[in-house]
Amino acid sequence: MANLGIEREKFLKGIAELAESVYSFHGRFEIGCIDTSNSDVALDILRQRLALLDEEVGEHARELNRGNVDKAIDEAVDIAYIALGTVLRLGLEGYDACIEVSQKNDAKIASTHGKRGGTGKVVARE
Repeated sequence: MANLGIEREKFLKGIAELAESVYSFHGRFEIGCIDTSNSDVALDILRQRLALLDEEVGEHARELNRGNVDKAIDEAVDIAYIALGTVLRLGLEGYDACIEVSQKNDAKIASTHGKRGGTGKVVARE
């Protein structure tokens, strides 16, 4: 097993704290659930969320290009914060997608998947 550099419990605690902060933030600012039954409205809001993600990814890239590891780390977590906010805004559909994506990725094993050279992305073996 790879050295992940952090204990499982500590990692899960950090993610839970981030998720709690996202939940509280959305409540404080009355950022509600997306009504996905109206595709046009849902797509507009998801595009707005994408713009927020793009902004955070850009800030992350700038810090990487400047060689600022500490600031790049903060920006990486800002990306996760916005992504979690998007999942929250999707309500139960977001929850269901979390379960589905987790199960899909949990089913990947070394005999069927491997790391792509260059990016390290795990993809199906050919």
